[in-house]
Amino acid sequence: MNVKKSLNLLTISSLAIGLTACGSSSPKSGDGSSAKPADTSGKKVELKLWYADSKQQDVIEKITQKFNDGHPNIKVTAEMNAGSQYYTKLQTVLAANSGPDIMWMDGPDFPKFQSKGFLLAYNDLIKKDGFSMDNYPKSLVDLYSIGGKIYGMPKDFDTIGLYYNKELFDKANVKYPDGSWTWNDLLEAAKKLTIQEGGKTVQWGFAAMSNTQESIYPFMVQNGAKLVSADKKTTDVGSDSAVGAVQFLYDMMYKDKVSPDGKTMIDNKPGPLFKSGKVAMIFGGSWNARSYYDALKEKLDVAVLPKQKQEGNIIHGIGWTINAKTKAPNEAWEFVKWLGSKDVAMIQADAGSVIPAFNGTQDTWIKSLPYNLKVFIDMTKSSTPYPVADHVEWEDPVGAHISNIWLDKEKPAAGMKAAQDEANNILAGK
Repeated sequence: MNVKKSLNLLTISSLAIGLTACGSSSPKSGDGSSAKPADTSGKKVELKLWYADSKQQDVIEKITQKFNDGHPNIKVTAEMNAGSQYYTKLQTVLAANSGPDIMWMDGPDFPKFQSKGFLLAYNDLIKKDGFSMDNYPKSLVDLYSIGGKIYGMPKDFDTIGLYYNKELFDKANVKYPDGSWTWNDLLEAAKKLTIQEGGKTVQWGFAAMSNTQESIYPFMVQNGAKLVSADKKTTDVGSDSAVGAVQFLYDMMYKDKVSPDGKTMIDNKPGPLFKSGKVAMIFGGSWNARSYYDALKEKLDVAVLPKQKQEGNIIHGIGWTINAKTKAPNEAWEFVKWLGSKDVAMIQADAGSVIPAFNGTQDTWIKSLPYNLKVFIDMTKSSTPYPVADHVEWEDPVGAHISNIWLDKEKPAAGMKAAQDEANNILAGK
């Protein structure tokens, strides 16, 4: 994970940003054509890595230390900057010709950073070293490529699954979810798994999250929405198909009352509710596989997502990028090559934290935990790539209106129609 496009109900606090010096004598454009080795005069080159997922802290520190042990002339320090403000903070330090040397980057935010010249292209470095990008799924390489230039080293990919608590299902005598489930099956099971005591809900059958990647977008594509047009100039989040998905989730909160409502989920986050046994089912990314297992152990399993008009899922990947203003592009590239190696992919796979991007290493990830992780690989066949467009701000009004809907300040049809109109204006450059 990843720092995904999580349009959750959050209170944004002010952020104190410390600018870390990063030389400005390197290439000014992100084209990679003028990258030169740092003049270290025999001194150890120090590099800084930023990443954005606290769940992967242990494995990333292990990977970094292993690189440092094998490269006495380079020292990489990994800094975790988790939270919804990661990309805001990153953009601020890069705009000040500062920031980390190597950066965690997601697909939706990549075009914005590349267009501002913040990123170093890898093409010359790839050619110089004879490095092969064929070791990774082409879709992930393409995700971090613009105009024939490659800016990202694929790290991992992820899909979404239906996590569930087997113990709660057994107590309620409810059949476990499987590939035959539809939205109606999900709703009916959620009703049976919701428990009230003294007029208060003490257990919910499902958590209807406002997160776009894990919840909103999968439901939308299952109902036939495209999310973003092929030319990246329009969105259909206000279409009947998309509104129908949002209405279904809204009704689970406010009509059927089988999910905590948006107000409740401000102070009681869906993930912790699921891990504590207060929620029986939740849509969740593959990056949650380890943390959910650590909390629930043998009670946990995961199934493919229910379908509606069609099967549907969202696939996304994280890439490693290099600061165009780094003083040590060659040393940074040496570390990025390590991050893209099979050895690192196997470390990630063994940890069970993410599905590694390096081809042929996914089976190790599947076997890293004793439950049905194979469903995340199986669902790649019915997955839609996370919607990406040059004007990344198009999702801002989508998130704003979804937040209002979840707080019951807007109704789904009116809110999503307004979101589509505002988003399309942004996509059109207005």
